[in-house]
Parts: sequence; C-alpha cells; structure tokens
Amino acid sequence: MGPPGCVSYELAPEVGERIRWLRRRLLSWFARNGRSFLWCEPDRAPYEVIVAEVLLQRTTAVGVARAYPGFIEHFPSWTSLAQAPCEGLERVLRPLGLWRQKTLAFQSLALSIEGRGGVVPRSRTELERLPGIGPYTASAVLAIVYGRAEPLLDVNMARLLGRFLASPEHTEARPRRMLHALALRLVSSKRSLEVNWAALDFGALVCCARQPRCPECPLRARCEYARSLKLRPTPTADVLSGSRSAGGR
Repeated sequence: MGPPGCVSYELAPEVGERIRWLRRRLLSWFARNGRSFLWCEPDRAPYEVIVAEVLLQRTTAVGVARAYPGFIEHFPSWTSLAQAPCEGLERVLRPLGLWRQKTLAFQSLALSIEGRGGVVPRSRTELERLPGIGPYTASAVLAIVYGRAEPLLDVNMARLLGRFLASPEHTEARPRRMLHALALRLVSSKRSLEVNWAALDFGALVCCARQPRCPECPLRARCEYARSLKLRPTPTADVLSGSRSAGGR
C-alpha cells in the first residue's frame, strides 16, 4: 500500500492522542520483542536495502532472511547484478519462489540504476519510475535509505491501525488516504523508522490476520477490536516478555 497522492486527510484531536499512545506502546513492545533482520541494520547501503525490499515482494521475511546473505555475497553491487547470467540469478532466487519474475525484475532494475551512474533517486516520483519499484518499495527506500518519516504501510500496519481505531468490519474498508494519514501520524517522530519496524512486527506477530493474540495484547485496553470481543483483562501479558529474534514479516 502506498500514499494516495497529495490528498490530505484531517484527523480529529482525539485520534491523534490515541495514535501517540499507540506509538509509545509499540516502541515499548518492540524493545523486548522486535525481530532483527540484516537489512534493517543501520548504515546499510542503498543497494542492500533495495535488494531486500524486492526480495520481500510476495515473499515472507523468514524466507528472505535465509536467502539474503547468500544473495548479497553472490551479487554485491548493481554492476554484478546487471551482469549476472539469468541462470545464475535464477538459481540463487529459486528457494524463494517466483524466481523468473524476480530475475527479470532485478535485471531491469539493475540496468536502470546503472544507467543513472549507480545513483538511487531521492524523490518518490523518480523512484516509482524505476522497474520493480512500487509505492511501498519507494516508501521503504525513502524511510530506510534517506531517513524520511515515511510509513511502511503494508497489510500488517493497515490491519493494526484498522483494528485499533475502528470496528473489525471496517479494517479493510477505510479509504486509502485515511489509512495513509493515520500511518503517517504514527511514524511522525524522531524514531520514525523504529516505529515502522515496531508496527510491522506487531502486526505480523500479535495483531495477526488469523487468530490475533488479543487476550495478551498490550494494546487491548484502548483497542476497538479487543473491546468488540469483550475480553477480560489477564493478570500478565506473556507477549511482553521474551527477546528479539528473527522471524517473518
């Protein structure tokens, strides 16, 4: 999911206050339970970030985490990727599935960036003109590579925001511009990238599409979805304990 153009969406003051509360809780949860991926580490080169985001398209982070180190080792630059024979690239990508589509996407993208002297664009418009770069991947580049307060609005973040702020039947029905406004407010802080990672992980591990872990969720006191289920509070929240580990998006 990407930003809906330049259309703004006015948020009520009480919604802003609830989002600030949500941000604090997510960061607290993430400090104890957040996952760690190589492509999320600080100071990753733009090439390494973009490769990870293309690999993640229609693939779980668990699978990408296994394949990513080997991919970077085989193809450490745009030049090596642009010059790679199709069969060699397909062989490395095969464990992730969709290897033919990803091979073509990587080769087209590598040739395009090589044609720009290896420079990754800094504007959304230019990024989305590159082959294989859609709105979400453009947001990831702007947020991770260039430090912009861009929301990584995928299905996990959309589901989390929809459930927290509205009834479950409206989770997927919210207008895109409203979802983007909510997500942008969520990540608009000095720790915007960390908030993004926290929301993505929380949506994947706790606020799951199926069988969400509502009884032990640290957000349940103010979550509309949890209220609709009329959950009884539990004395402890097991989901708050544990250590950071790798998993899937």
